[in-house]
Amino acid sequence: MRNNPLNRSRMKDRMFKMEETRLLQELEEIAERLSIAVRYDDFMGMDFKVKGGLCKLRGRNLIIMDRRAPIGERIDLLARALRQFDLSSVFTRPYIRLIIGDGSGSEDK
Repeated sequence: MRNNPLNRSRMKDRMFKMEETRLLQELEEIAERLSIAVRYDDFMGMDFKVKGGLCKLRGRNLIIMDRRAPIGERIDLLARALRQFDLSSVFTRPYIRLIIGDGSGSEDK
């Protein structure tokens, strides 16, 4: 039973999901260290399509995301938002820095 390929596949899926969850948490922690609030809202039922993103609210930076969005989309949105800030003052693991990008503020084309 242990060598069943289906069991190994499920275990890999769970490990990948855990890695995505940890990655999202690390991105949220970086945002927090940069004093950027991250908020999850329910965009379901809106009359227009909203993905979320970076905005300023009462002079403070805020990243708002749909809580129902797949975790990969949330990671991408958060990384793109953080790319617009100088990360040099914040410890960021090298693989996280690669995901975010160079921090120059320019969007990927």
